Amino acid sequence: MAPRKILLLGATGPAGIATLERLLSIPSITVIVYARTPSRIPTHLRSHPQLTLLPPGTLSDTTSLRAAVAQKPDAIISLLGPAQHDFLHWANPFSTETKQPVFADAYRVIIDAMMEYEVKRIYVMGTVSISDPKDKSSLASAAMVWAVWSVIHTAWKNVVAIGAVFDEIPKEAGIEWTVFRLGNVTDGELQTPAVAGYVGDGKTTSGVRRSELADWLVKQATSEVHEWAGEKPVVSSAAK
Repeated sequence: MAPRKILLLGATGPAGIATLERLLSIPSITVIVYARTPSRIPTHLRSHPQLTLLPPGTLSDTTSLRAAVAQKPDAIISLLGPAQHDFLHWANPFSTETKQPVFADAYRVIIDAMMEYEVKRIYVMGTVSISDPKDKSSLASAAMVWAVWSVIHTAWKNVVAIGAVFDEIPKEAGIEWTVFRLGNVTDGELQTPAVAGYVGDGKTTSGVRRSELADWLVKQATSEVHEWAGEKPVVSSAAK
């Protein structure tokens, strides 16, 4: 495998830590992490020689966010999104903060910086709340989306806005983006590789293990071929 430099966003959440561990297990990969609270990364990973921790910063810190992209990684993996441990925060209908398109706004900054620094490839986390023309009907997926829409509507709006941002990128911009959509994310050891497809295709399921997701992301980000460029696949455990 050719050497790869990966910029990882959202590295302090459970899926982010799983992805970071998988990346650092490959000697040819170096990882750059931009996070608000890098101290949440386990100590044994923070001291890893293949890891560079940038100064702490937020999504609204445009200068620092652009500086992260200015590291000119071969690919960006982003696991940014409403965190499960912030459920009450996102469920609060009176919060002015959650009504802002915080993730969409950050991605606009990132995309602009990618164009400036000629960074071509980015993998962006979304959920099945983001629709795709290739999707088919699925009761399980519809129920999941309805539950999020009704209970944590501001989180739903924030996630849907992510998909819209990448749909707006013109092809001539040269950005090879993939919005990987998830359903229920769980713990568990890697058993079989994750699959990628579309809602209701008979191949994907409604959930994925973090270990499977991390394995899929690292394979995609380090591949010479960008298999899902300009697409919004569902990434899940394989159907049995």
